[in-house]
Amino acid sequence: MQLSNLDMIVRRTLLERGLPLHYYSEILFHQASAVRELSKDSLQIVNSANLPINDYGAVDLPQDFMDDIGVSLPFGGLLQPIPKKDSISPIRIHDTDTGLFTPYVTNNINTPNATIYGYNPGAVWFWNINDWSEPTGRYFGANGSATNGYKVIRERRQIQLIGLPDTESVVLLYISNGQSVDNATQIDWRAFATSQAYSDWKRSPNAAAKDSPEARTYYNEKRAFRSSMNELTLTDLRNILRSNYTGAIKS
Repeated sequence: MQLSNLDMIVRRTLLERGLPLHYYSEILFHQASAVRELSKDSLQIVNSANLPINDYGAVDLPQDFMDDIGVSLPFGGLLQPIPKKDSISPIRIHDTDTGLFTPYVTNNINTPNATIYGYNPGAVWFWNINDWSEPTGRYFGANGSATNGYKVIRERRQIQLIGLPDTESVVLLYISNGQSVDNATQIDWRAFATSQAYSDWKRSPNAAAKDSPEARTYYNEKRAFRSSMNELTLTDLRNILRSNYTGAIKS
């Protein structure tokens, strides 16, 4: 995928339309709007952010957040993914004495003396082990799933974390709504014709009409762009169809 910043796309539009440089701001405004429109369903703008964790184990969502791709713990130059955990409650926990919000569980799960919901994970592995490290049974549903995790809570505009070791921040990889688009924003070069058609439409006398020739040109370019983003080949489709063909008896 070839990327280009919006500045280059605007300058090329000025050149192809024979417009002087003082139209730069107007063309940039319309093409940035085009990128925001495309980001809703066609052109994903992927951003990353290093977010500080607050006192109760949550982080605030960026202003341009639209959807999450993943949350990770930073370890030097590497990232350790944190699994999603839909069972996390969206209701924050209050300390009855202070009235302040508190973490869902103790963050420091790697400390031998840490206590989480009444048991010490540094000394025991499961909740059904007694004080003498004897199993009390009822392991039938035990699995190897992670106990830590995160959940995006949109009504709070936060991500709630649970069961993490001591750390000050997490890295969020997310899809942006394009709110922060400027002339330095990198976009797929294949979107050039679409953004150009959008600026042509919005600068025309028919800017408010969605059935004008300029609008139809834009929507045609948008469909062509979306088709070019589909990287499935005939071989891929053939493999998908054949993946369920087996020699097993079918009911």
